[in-house]
Amino acid sequence: MKSIEINVPRNLIKKFYRHPEPYGDGDYVVDLINGMYTDVFYREIGDFITITNDKELISYLKKNKLRPREYFFRNGVFSLRNVADCDKELIEEWKKISSISIQLDLPNDHNLPSEFMFCFYWIEVGIASLKENRMTLDIYEKELIGMLDIAVVLNLLQK
Repeated sequence: MKSIEINVPRNLIKKFYRHPEPYGDGDYVVDLINGMYTDVFYREIGDFITITNDKELISYLKKNKLRPREYFFRNGVFSLRNVADCDKELIEEWKKISSISIQLDLPNDHNLPSEFMFCFYWIEVGIASLKENRMTLDIYEKELIGMLDIAVVLNLLQK
């Protein structure tokens, strides 16, 4: 069977890992919620694709449709969204590891919710909380985002 390009719905991805081979067969390796894994490529329109000839994987992906997530902010590879029920398990896992914690004063006229997910390439890498105009951003998926990228998003949020 020839390999095909197929969407990997974000809601089917449990965990992301940096691809072990730079410029290899994908941007990331992912664990799917059914226990399978595959390489995926980031797409700007809000999801991921894989190129595979694995019949079982193709069948699984075709049966499970994309359920889009709602983002209230997007700028290039950065996006923010409200915390959802699907985040509870991830947030519980994050409580077991240390984070990079950054505090930032925001302008008085910000319109951000009191708590939200911080995403990089559609991947949840941290969570932010607000008390008045003081935001605390906790980054847990440190291997998936660099400090320079964090600085860029912080600069965007201050404007």
